[in-house]
Formats: sequence, C-alpha cells, structure tokens
Amino acid sequence: MDGPERRSTVRVPLGCAATIMTPAPQPHVEAVCADIGVGGMTLLTRYVPCEGEKFDVLVEPPAGSPGGTMHARVRVRRCQARGDGRFELGVQIVKVIR
Repeated sequence: MDGPERRSTVRVPLGCAATIMTPAPQPHVEAVCADIGVGGMTLLTRYVPCEGEKFDVLVEPPAGSPGGTMHARVRVRRCQARGDGRFELGVQIVKVIR
C-alpha cells in the first residue's frame, strides 16, 4: 500500500502523449502524462531529471477532445524508477504558457 494521499487537489487520469522540452543541446524526450491536477501532473518517461529541475512540457489533448496542446513550465518534485525502464516524475506546474 502506498499510504494516505497527500495532495490537497484531485488528479484526473489522462494517459496522453507528452513531450519534455529538455535544455539544448539535448533532444526533446517523449513521455506520457498519466494524470493532471490544478497544481501538477505525473509524467512517465525515460528521462531522468535533477531534483528541482525546471523544463517545459507539451501535453496533447485526449483523442476526440476539443482544445489544443497545453504548454507548461514545470518543476520536478519527485522521480521514481518504475522497473520497466521508465521513471515516474511528479512535477509541479509553475506556469501554464498555453
């Protein structure tokens, strides 16, 4: 069991494609936005960031949903290995750009 939920806001499960915009000269990295809430999101990716690192992320809308890609600046709050070669990043949304 993971223990009690510590978030004060609800997270909505998504499973949408996302792109982590890493600083140049690194290439952008594919990810999945597993869930999103008012203050943050969970990303599944092969990218291993530094604690507190900031980067931009593009999140595609769910298939068939109206609206466009969300562009946000985020800060890494946690990074956990999943055992499938990917990492689960808990990120705080610092600013929604679009």
